[in-house]
Amino acid sequence: MTRTPLQPLLGKVHHLGYVVDDLEAAVAGFTAATGAGPFFASEHVRLDAVTTGTGEPAMYDHSSAIGQLGEVAVEFMVVHDAEPSSVKEPLTGFALPALHHVAWAVEDWDTVVSQLESAGAPSYMQARFGAMRTSYHDASALVGHHIEIHLQNPDLVAFFGMVREASVGWDGSEVLRRLEL
Repeated sequence: MTRTPLQPLLGKVHHLGYVVDDLEAAVAGFTAATGAGPFFASEHVRLDAVTTGTGEPAMYDHSSAIGQLGEVAVEFMVVHDAEPSSVKEPLTGFALPALHHVAWAVEDWDTVVSQLESAGAPSYMQARFGAMRTSYHDASALVGHHIEIHLQNPDLVAFFGMVREASVGWDGSEVLRRLEL
């Protein structure tokens, strides 16, 4: 079998990311339709460092709600603002709501990011949040949507583990739970 450019990503999907204009409405509608939840939300997530895919300083102000749907996590994002336009356009240049990205958590972040770039899926934004590291890639020409790559680390595992645990035996109450991140 020949390796494809995206072969390193062919593992377990980490989460699906939707861009929406209202977190509460998106979570309520999705939960009613699918039974997913509960969701953990943070307003105006503070990122330590944000750059364009080429390393220039950038800004990304968003709120996020993350919950569990069966074996995969689901994220809803409201993009409040992003700059420069090379970051803003891939995050906001379409009708809402929309499936924006499929995400993977990987051990060798640098290699996967480089392979995506080489395959024609350029990074348009990279960010850090504590020990977490992420890169957004425009992979629409390859797979029809954007890709988000996370560096697999204990903080990421702990957070998404908490989300998964909360979903086990969840009784449907307190659908949206606020967090300070």
